[in-house]
Amino acid sequence: MVLLWNDYYFRNRRFKDWDPYGYPMTSGVSVTILGTAQDGGIPQSGCSCRTCMEAHKDFKLRKYPVCLGVIGSDGSKHIIEITKNLSEQLMIWTTIGKEIFIPETVSISHLHLGHIEGIGQFGKPVMGLKKIDIFLSRENKKNFDNRSDIRLMIEDDNIRTHAKEFYQPFEPKEGCGFSLQFIPIPHRSELGDTSAIIINGKERNILFMPDQDSWEKTLEYYSKDNVRDFFRIFDIDEALIDGTFWSMEELPGRNISEIPHPTIQDSLQLLGKKMEDDPEISFLHLNHSNPVNDINSKQRKIVELNGWKIAEMGNVLTL
Repeated sequence: MVLLWNDYYFRNRRFKDWDPYGYPMTSGVSVTILGTAQDGGIPQSGCSCRTCMEAHKDFKLRKYPVCLGVIGSDGSKHIIEITKNLSEQLMIWTTIGKEIFIPETVSISHLHLGHIEGIGQFGKPVMGLKKIDIFLSRENKKNFDNRSDIRLMIEDDNIRTHAKEFYQPFEPKEGCGFSLQFIPIPHRSELGDTSAIIINGKERNILFMPDQDSWEKTLEYYSKDNVRDFFRIFDIDEALIDGTFWSMEELPGRNISEIPHPTIQDSLQLLGKKMEDDPEISFLHLNHSNPVNDINSKQRKIVELNGWKIAEMGNVLTL
Protein backbone atom coordinates (compact mmCIF):
# COMPACT_ATOMS: atom_id res chain seq x y z
CA MET A 1 0.00 0.00 0.00
CA VAL A 2 2.77 2.47 0.89
CA LEU A 3 4.59 1.94 -2.40
CA LEU A 4 1.34 2.35 -4.31
CA TRP A 5 0.60 5.55 -2.41
CA ASN A 6 4.02 7.02 -3.11
CA ASP A 7 3.90 5.94 -6.74
CA TYR A 8 0.48 7.55 -7.18
CA TYR A 9 1.72 10.93 -5.94
CA PHE A 10 5.09 10.69 -7.65
CA ARG A 11 3.43 10.09 -11.01
CA ASN A 12 1.03 12.97 -10.46
CA ARG A 13 3.57 15.59 -9.41
CA ARG A 14 4.35 18.57 -11.60
CA PHE A 15 7.54 17.39 -13.26
CA LYS A 16 8.87 20.78 -14.33
CA ASP A 17 12.53 21.00 -13.23
CA TRP A 18 12.59 17.37 -12.00
CA ASP A 19 14.42 14.48 -13.64
CA PRO A 20 12.85 10.96 -13.98
CA TYR A 21 14.34 9.93 -10.64
CA GLY A 22 12.88 12.80 -8.69
CA TYR A 23 15.96 14.98 -8.31
CA PRO A 24 15.81 18.72 -9.00
CA MET A 25 17.34 19.59 -12.37
CA THR A 26 18.21 23.09 -11.15
CA SER A 27 20.24 24.27 -8.19
CA GLY A 28 17.10 25.77 -6.70
CA VAL A 29 14.86 24.91 -3.79
CA SER A 30 11.80 22.66 -4.09
CA VAL A 31 8.58 22.88 -2.09
CA THR A 32 6.29 19.83 -2.07
CA ILE A 33 2.69 20.12 -0.91
CA LEU A 34 2.28 17.25 1.57
CA GLY A 35 -1.19 18.10 2.86
CA THR A 36 -4.13 20.23 1.76
CA ALA A 37 -6.85 19.52 4.34
CA GLN A 38 -8.07 21.31 7.44
CA ASP A 39 -6.78 19.97 10.78
CA GLY A 40 -9.05 16.91 10.84
CA GLY A 41 -8.02 15.65 7.40
CA ILE A 42 -10.22 13.62 5.08
CA PRO A 43 -11.81 11.36 6.19
CA GLN A 44 -12.52 13.25 9.39
CA SER A 45 -13.04 11.31 12.60
CA GLY A 46 -16.64 10.34 13.28
CA CYS A 47 -17.99 11.85 10.06
CA SER A 48 -20.44 9.92 7.86
CA CYS A 49 -20.70 12.49 5.07
CA ARG A 50 -20.30 11.26 1.53
CA THR A 51 -16.81 12.75 1.14
CA CYS A 52 -15.49 11.04 4.25
CA MET A 53 -17.17 7.70 3.58
CA GLU A 54 -15.79 7.58 0.04
CA ALA A 55 -12.32 8.44 1.35
CA HIS A 56 -12.54 5.50 3.77
CA LYS A 57 -13.08 3.24 0.77
CA ASP A 58 -10.59 4.80 -1.67
CA PHE A 59 -7.19 5.92 -0.36
CA LYS A 60 -6.67 8.19 -3.39
CA LEU A 61 -9.46 10.40 -2.03
CA ARG A 62 -7.79 10.89 1.33
CA LYS A 63 -6.31 14.28 2.14
CA TYR A 64 -3.93 15.04 4.97
CA PRO A 65 -3.74 18.23 7.05
CA VAL A 66 -1.73 21.09 5.56
CA CYS A 67 2.02 20.55 5.46
CA LEU A 68 4.89 21.50 3.16
CA GLY A 69 8.20 19.73 2.57
CA VAL A 70 11.11 21.95 1.52
CA ILE A 71 14.38 20.62 0.11
CA GLY A 72 17.20 23.15 0.22
CA SER A 73 19.72 23.72 -2.52
CA ASP A 74 22.18 21.86 -0.28
CA GLY A 75 19.85 18.84 -0.07
CA SER A 76 18.76 19.60 3.49
CA LYS A 77 15.17 18.73 4.39
CA HIS A 78 12.63 20.88 6.21
CA ILE A 79 8.90 20.74 6.87
CA ILE A 80 6.34 23.39 7.67
CA GLU A 81 3.71 22.12 10.14
CA ILE A 82 3.85 18.63 11.63
CA THR A 83 0.61 16.68 11.41
CA LYS A 84 -0.88 13.43 12.65
CA ASN A 85 -0.20 11.97 9.18
CA LEU A 86 3.55 12.54 9.33
CA SER A 87 4.32 8.96 8.25
CA GLU A 88 2.28 9.16 5.05
CA GLN A 89 3.45 12.69 4.28
CA LEU A 90 7.12 11.75 4.53
CA MET A 91 6.43 8.94 2.08
CA ILE A 92 4.77 11.32 -0.40
CA TRP A 93 7.83 13.56 -0.12
CA THR A 94 10.42 10.81 -0.53
CA THR A 95 11.95 10.05 -3.91
CA ILE A 96 11.06 6.52 -5.06
CA GLY A 97 13.84 4.07 -4.30
CA LYS A 98 15.34 6.24 -1.57
CA GLU A 99 15.19 5.91 2.20
CA ILE A 100 12.31 7.87 3.70
CA PHE A 101 13.14 11.55 4.06
CA ILE A 102 13.69 12.71 7.64
CA PRO A 103 13.22 16.43 8.29
CA GLU A 104 16.04 18.35 9.94
CA THR A 105 13.83 21.28 10.94
CA VAL A 106 10.15 22.07 11.48
CA SER A 107 8.54 25.51 11.29
CA ILE A 108 5.12 25.95 12.86
CA SER A 109 2.60 28.65 11.92
CA HIS A 110 0.46 28.34 15.05
CA LEU A 111 -0.51 25.92 17.80
CA HIS A 112 -3.93 24.68 16.70
CA LEU A 113 -4.29 20.91 16.76
CA GLY A 114 -3.69 19.91 13.16
CA HIS A 115 -0.53 21.95 12.78
CA ILE A 116 1.41 20.34 15.65
CA GLU A 117 -0.31 17.01 16.27
CA GLY A 118 2.55 14.91 14.91
CA ILE A 119 5.32 16.38 17.06
CA GLY A 120 5.28 13.45 19.49
CA GLN A 121 6.39 11.10 16.71
CA PHE A 122 9.89 12.59 16.89
CA GLY A 123 10.22 11.27 20.43
CA LYS A 124 11.08 8.02 22.14
CA PRO A 125 7.82 6.12 21.39
CA VAL A 126 8.23 6.38 17.59
CA MET A 127 11.22 7.84 15.70
CA GLY A 128 13.58 8.66 18.58
CA LEU A 129 15.21 11.50 16.66
CA LYS A 130 17.78 13.86 18.13
CA LYS A 131 18.26 17.63 17.92
CA ILE A 132 15.46 18.44 15.47
CA ASP A 133 15.18 22.23 15.31
CA ILE A 134 11.67 23.63 15.80
CA PHE A 135 11.01 27.25 14.81
CA LEU A 136 8.06 29.21 16.20
CA SER A 137 7.08 32.77 17.00
CA ARG A 138 8.26 34.04 20.38
CA GLU A 139 4.83 33.73 22.05
CA ASN A 140 4.20 30.29 20.58
CA LYS A 141 7.58 28.99 21.72
CA LYS A 142 6.74 30.04 25.29
CA ASN A 143 3.36 28.25 25.18
CA PHE A 144 4.76 25.23 23.31
CA ASP A 145 7.64 24.75 25.75
CA ASN A 146 5.23 24.79 28.70
CA ARG A 147 3.55 21.56 27.58
CA SER A 148 4.63 18.55 29.62
CA ASP A 149 5.15 16.34 26.56
CA ILE A 150 7.29 19.01 24.88
CA ARG A 151 9.38 19.52 28.03
CA LEU A 152 10.09 15.78 28.06
CA MET A 153 11.15 15.82 24.39
CA ILE A 154 13.44 18.79 25.05
CA GLU A 155 14.95 17.03 28.08
CA ASP A 156 15.49 13.90 25.97
CA ASP A 157 17.18 16.06 23.30
CA ASN A 158 14.66 15.01 20.62
CA ILE A 159 13.91 18.62 19.73
CA ARG A 160 15.36 22.11 20.19
CA THR A 161 12.88 24.98 20.05
CA HIS A 162 13.81 28.43 18.71
CA ALA A 163 11.88 31.72 18.90
CA LYS A 164 11.80 33.82 15.74
CA GLU A 165 10.73 37.43 15.47
CA PHE A 166 8.07 38.55 13.02
CA TYR A 167 9.34 39.98 9.73
CA GLN A 168 12.89 38.72 10.33
CA PRO A 169 13.98 36.21 7.64
CA PHE A 170 16.11 33.31 8.84
CA GLU A 171 17.75 30.27 7.28
CA PRO A 172 16.47 27.11 8.98
CA LYS A 173 19.91 25.68 8.18
CA GLU A 174 22.94 27.66 7.16
CA GLY A 175 23.56 27.39 3.42
CA CYS A 176 20.16 25.80 2.61
CA GLY A 177 19.52 28.34 -0.16
CA PHE A 178 16.28 29.81 1.17
CA SER A 179 14.96 31.72 4.15
CA LEU A 180 11.71 31.68 6.08
CA GLN A 181 9.86 34.66 7.47
CA PHE A 182 7.00 34.66 9.98
CA ILE A 183 4.42 37.41 9.50
CA PRO A 184 1.51 37.93 11.93
CA ILE A 185 -2.02 37.10 10.76
CA PRO A 186 -5.23 37.80 12.73
CA HIS A 187 -6.69 34.43 13.75
CA ARG A 188 -8.09 32.79 16.88
CA SER A 189 -5.44 33.38 19.55
CA GLU A 190 -6.55 31.19 22.45
CA LEU A 191 -3.34 29.11 22.21
CA GLY A 192 -0.93 31.75 20.95
CA ASP A 193 -0.51 33.91 17.87
CA THR A 194 -0.78 32.93 14.21
CA SER A 195 1.75 33.42 11.45
CA ALA A 196 1.80 33.07 7.74
CA ILE A 197 5.18 31.78 6.60
CA ILE A 198 6.98 33.21 3.58
CA ILE A 199 9.51 30.98 1.84
CA ASN A 200 12.05 33.31 0.22
CA GLY A 201 14.14 31.88 -2.62
CA LYS A 202 16.69 33.52 -4.87
CA GLU A 203 14.12 34.04 -7.63
CA ARG A 204 10.65 33.47 -6.15
CA ASN A 205 8.75 33.91 -2.90
CA ILE A 206 5.96 31.59 -1.74
CA LEU A 207 3.37 32.59 0.86
CA PHE A 208 1.92 29.83 3.05
CA MET A 209 -1.16 31.24 4.81
CA PRO A 210 -3.46 28.35 5.77
CA ASP A 211 -5.42 30.21 8.46
CA GLN A 212 -6.87 33.65 8.98
CA ASP A 213 -10.07 34.99 10.50
CA SER A 214 -11.05 37.12 7.50
CA TRP A 215 -9.56 39.18 4.72
CA GLU A 216 -11.13 42.24 6.33
CA LYS A 217 -9.07 41.78 9.51
CA THR A 218 -5.87 40.89 7.65
CA LEU A 219 -6.11 43.87 5.29
CA GLU A 220 -6.93 46.20 8.16
CA TYR A 221 -3.92 44.88 10.12
CA TYR A 222 -1.62 45.67 7.18
CA SER A 223 -3.41 48.93 6.26
CA LYS A 224 -4.17 47.72 2.74
CA ASP A 225 -7.34 48.16 0.69
CA ASN A 226 -7.15 44.95 -1.33
CA VAL A 227 -5.63 41.48 -1.43
CA ARG A 228 -3.25 42.25 -4.29
CA ASP A 229 -1.66 45.10 -2.36
CA PHE A 230 -1.19 42.77 0.61
CA PHE A 231 0.71 40.30 -1.61
CA ARG A 232 2.84 43.14 -3.00
CA ILE A 233 4.14 44.05 0.47
CA PHE A 234 6.12 40.82 0.49
CA ASP A 235 6.72 40.44 -3.28
CA ILE A 236 4.77 37.17 -3.41
CA ASP A 237 5.01 35.04 -6.58
CA GLU A 238 2.86 32.16 -5.38
CA ALA A 239 0.36 32.02 -2.52
CA LEU A 240 -1.13 29.00 -0.76
CA ILE A 241 -4.07 30.49 1.11
CA ASP A 242 -6.92 29.61 3.46
CA GLY A 243 -9.74 27.87 1.61
CA THR A 244 -11.29 26.11 4.61
CA PHE A 245 -14.92 26.63 3.57
CA TRP A 246 -16.64 27.31 0.29
CA SER A 247 -19.57 29.06 1.95
CA MET A 248 -21.06 29.80 5.36
CA GLU A 249 -23.77 27.15 4.86
CA GLU A 250 -21.46 24.14 5.02
CA LEU A 251 -21.86 23.02 8.63
CA PRO A 252 -25.52 22.72 9.59
CA GLY A 253 -25.91 22.41 13.32
CA ARG A 254 -22.66 24.27 14.07
CA ASN A 255 -22.04 27.98 14.49
CA ILE A 256 -19.48 28.56 11.77
CA SER A 257 -18.75 32.04 13.14
CA GLU A 258 -17.00 30.30 16.05
CA ILE A 259 -14.43 28.87 13.62
CA PRO A 260 -13.80 31.98 11.50
CA HIS A 261 -12.17 31.69 8.10
CA PRO A 262 -12.75 33.61 4.87
CA THR A 263 -14.79 31.44 2.52
CA ILE A 264 -13.49 30.75 -0.96
CA GLN A 265 -16.52 32.68 -2.18
CA ASP A 266 -15.29 35.69 -0.17
CA SER A 267 -11.81 35.38 -1.65
CA LEU A 268 -13.09 35.08 -5.21
CA GLN A 269 -15.23 38.16 -4.75
CA LEU A 270 -12.16 40.13 -3.64
CA LEU A 271 -9.81 38.67 -6.26
CA GLY A 272 -12.03 38.41 -9.32
CA LYS A 273 -10.31 36.90 -12.35
CA LYS A 274 -6.56 36.33 -12.42
CA MET A 275 -4.67 39.18 -14.04
CA GLU A 276 -1.37 39.03 -15.90
CA ASP A 277 0.81 40.24 -13.03
CA ASP A 278 -0.98 38.34 -10.26
CA PRO A 279 0.77 35.69 -8.21
CA GLU A 280 -0.33 32.10 -8.65
CA ILE A 281 -2.92 31.36 -5.95
CA SER A 282 -3.97 27.94 -4.68
CA PHE A 283 -6.49 27.25 -1.93
CA LEU A 284 -5.74 24.72 0.80
CA HIS A 285 -6.67 23.89 4.42
CA LEU A 286 -9.89 22.48 2.95
CA ASN A 287 -12.54 21.26 5.37
CA HIS A 288 -14.10 17.89 4.58
CA SER A 289 -17.38 19.73 3.93
CA ASN A 290 -15.89 21.90 1.18
CA PRO A 291 -17.29 20.92 -2.25
CA VAL A 292 -14.05 21.86 -4.04
CA ASN A 293 -12.60 18.60 -2.72
CA ASP A 294 -14.56 17.01 -5.57
CA ILE A 295 -12.58 17.61 -8.78
CA ASN A 296 -15.83 17.53 -10.77
CA SER A 297 -17.78 19.97 -8.60
CA LYS A 298 -19.20 23.18 -10.05
CA GLN A 299 -17.54 25.10 -7.20
CA ARG A 300 -14.09 23.85 -8.18
CA LYS A 301 -14.77 24.76 -11.80
CA ILE A 302 -15.66 28.31 -10.70
CA VAL A 303 -12.26 28.61 -8.97
CA GLU A 304 -10.45 27.33 -12.05
CA LEU A 305 -12.42 29.47 -14.51
CA ASN A 306 -11.26 32.52 -12.58
CA GLY A 307 -7.65 31.41 -13.10
CA TRP A 308 -6.96 30.14 -9.58
CA LYS A 309 -6.23 26.63 -8.28
CA ILE A 310 -7.03 24.08 -5.62
CA ALA A 311 -3.80 22.76 -4.08
CA GLU A 312 -3.07 19.07 -4.56
CA MET A 313 -0.88 16.80 -2.47
CA GLY A 314 2.33 15.88 -4.26
CA ASN A 315 2.53 19.07 -6.33
CA VAL A 316 6.08 20.45 -6.42
CA LEU A 317 6.84 24.16 -6.56
CA THR A 318 10.32 25.55 -7.28
CA LEU A 319 12.04 28.67 -6.00
